[in-house]
Amino acid sequence: MLIPTCLIKLCELMLTVACLTLHHYSYDLTDIPTLMLCSGTYVGYVVVLSGEIVGEMLFAPLDLVQDMYFGMLGVALFSVSGGLVLSARVRTSMYPRTGDSNAAILAASLALLNAVFMLFDLSLAYLDSEEYDEEASAVSAAADAYVDAWWSSSGSVLFAACGGFTLHSWKDIPNHNRKSYAQAAAICSLATAALFLIDALIAICSAHKEEGSTRTKCPKSATPC
Repeated sequence: MLIPTCLIKLCELMLTVACLTLHHYSYDLTDIPTLMLCSGTYVGYVVVLSGEIVGEMLFAPLDLVQDMYFGMLGVALFSVSGGLVLSARVRTSMYPRTGDSNAAILAASLALLNAVFMLFDLSLAYLDSEEYDEEASAVSAAADAYVDAWWSSSGSVLFAACGGFTLHSWKDIPNHNRKSYAQAAAICSLATAALFLIDALIAICSAHKEEGSTRTKCPKSATPC
């Protein structure tokens, strides 16, 4: 089920990018919790889904437990994000909301649609009984490290960007408790970016090691490599 799975993941990724783009033009500054939830969900699943697609293309798909975890979490996050935005935009409010209301409703609808796609993907995960031979399993083990490196490097870039932008935005602000909290959060973000970078380098080294061991074992097998 490689090709159908890739197509489903690609549709989910396209819907997530569309949600993120519409969210950029429609976020409501009067509802910070929903703003943070939607931003984290959309950006996070751009990274997750792109990594899953890379894994499928490298014949290193996620195992059933990991796929179910990301699927159930995605269904919950996209359903809650879309539901909160949609309920906030369709009902009357005592104070004016910021952002384009039509874009917000469209983003919420796409988020709910993406949750349906992920639920359908979950049902396929139960039916997916792919079995790889010994050679394919070795390729999967070697490629799995590259997927880990992709996720870690993406996390490093995102956390470094968040930390850098936060420090830059607060540098001219007078000293205040919120500035101290923001700077502390930025430092933690940069430290996390460094850890993600180290993890990515370790994953790449592990991938090269797996490839080397696979090539070493290939002559011993009965089938040609």
